[in-house]
Amino acid sequence: MSPSTRRTRTSKPKSRKGCITCKIRHVKCDEAKPECDQCTRTGRKCDGYTNASQMQLRQAIIQSPPRRPNGHLGADRRIVLVPGTREERQYVQFFCVRTTRALSGFFPSGFWARDLPQLSYRNAAVRHAVAAVGALHLRQLQGRLGSQGGGLGGDDAFTLQQYNKSIQTFLQQMGSGNEMEADLMLIQCLLFVCLEMLQGNSKQAMNHVEGGLRILSRQVQNSSLDRSLYQFFCRQVNQLSYFGRPLTPLIDTVSKDFANVTSSGRLVFDHIDQARDCLTNITTRSLCLIRSVQRHVCATPQHPLHPQQLQQQLALLRECHAWLQAFEALGKKPAATSGMLDPRAPLSMTCQYYTAITWLSTCTSLDEMNLDRFHENFEAVVSAGERLIELCAADQPNSSTEHFFLDADVMPVLYWTVQRCRDPLLRRRALRALSTYPAREGMWDKGLHIAVARRFVALEEAAVTHLPVAQRFPMPQHRVYDAMIASERESRGKCSPVLFRSKPHGVDGPWENRWEIVCW
Repeated sequence: MSPSTRRTRTSKPKSRKGCITCKIRHVKCDEAKPECDQCTRTGRKCDGYTNASQMQLRQAIIQSPPRRPNGHLGADRRIVLVPGTREERQYVQFFCVRTTRALSGFFPSGFWARDLPQLSYRNAAVRHAVAAVGALHLRQLQGRLGSQGGGLGGDDAFTLQQYNKSIQTFLQQMGSGNEMEADLMLIQCLLFVCLEMLQGNSKQAMNHVEGGLRILSRQVQNSSLDRSLYQFFCRQVNQLSYFGRPLTPLIDTVSKDFANVTSSGRLVFDHIDQARDCLTNITTRSLCLIRSVQRHVCATPQHPLHPQQLQQQLALLRECHAWLQAFEALGKKPAATSGMLDPRAPLSMTCQYYTAITWLSTCTSLDEMNLDRFHENFEAVVSAGERLIELCAADQPNSSTEHFFLDADVMPVLYWTVQRCRDPLLRRRALRALSTYPAREGMWDKGLHIAVARRFVALEEAAVTHLPVAQRFPMPQHRVYDAMIASERESRGKCSPVLFRSKPHGVDGPWENRWEIVCW
């Protein structure tokens, strides 16, 4: 962020002694006792003061030594009375019926459909978090939840109460002297991620994701970790990299069963879950290489690449081609066998594959003209994205509210395509698809990213606006190489500082940094 836009603390250090309610709402507490004026003035119930802040919660999760479970999260066939108050049971039921389908996205998931609902009946901390997520999701579907950073408002007393109870109950469980299973800790992290994502609190969501990744980094040798949980956090690694957080790749020693290899060395998938997990693995390792290579080619002067980096690029490209062959063969199997019950699932994976292989193929050079060789790949991404969006619109034709998906499968690839494709018609199709996508995904702020993408195109085509749209191919000196959205934004308004980086004097020339305030 530029000096003119950076906010600094000019008075005393930030206090961390506020009440529980103000901490969760991310507002300044006046710390009055026994109830703070901030809560009473706005008609909220002040839940008092405690040393257990969200930061301490994350630290407790990180430092707690999780024990290894005896087995996977399994089906529980015991008959139990549904616990909780009537209102809690109502939102837990909503979560089990509606929210789990939204969180599982386009892919079948026994974890969301069966394991987590059953666990919510047995574990109080999970049940309170599930009730809070269900209540927020209902508000989102009713159009009463802001699309960006809305936080918890005046009519969220129940959600706030359940969030508080979940944190306090979880901390009590961790402090009971019994070692906690890694799976249960990861589930609690996941639910907190869902809560913050639904509120649009990307910073808090990323913090919880990183807490889960730290748990996983200590458990990579634990073959009994639930596969769904492991793969969820692996997919979030890629999301974090888009938001300026460092990549923290996990050595995949947990999920080695995402593919079969024939005697001839050919890759074979039996189910779409295997194809998805394998693609996540390849994409994560490709992003790690891309970030490593970018540090060399973006330096001034450019640093030569290591031979190992070029060898790794070729090896990953071979893996990509092998994945595509196995994926195409899987698509020829019956849907009941392959698990492709939702046609949007293979379309989202097609978008991700062609984005990954295009980026991987061109990452070793700053010459943007190299991207012109991959017009067919861009066409494949946009066409699959358009078809997926049509299916989403047809899924709920009379709904005026957006879907909410926990994983970001579509928005990142369309956003990247708008930026990297020079074809003016094709990039406008990608921008139109991004704008009409009736969904929110993960930590992506749809309004902000659409506004940045539009400004990106406008800057590149500023010198050719006199031409018909079909002829507005930006010249190399007008290309924008990156649009860096200011991370950890404190403001919840609809404006954000964005840094656009270009090289107007050629690939070997200096970088030109242009800060702008983008509003939407």
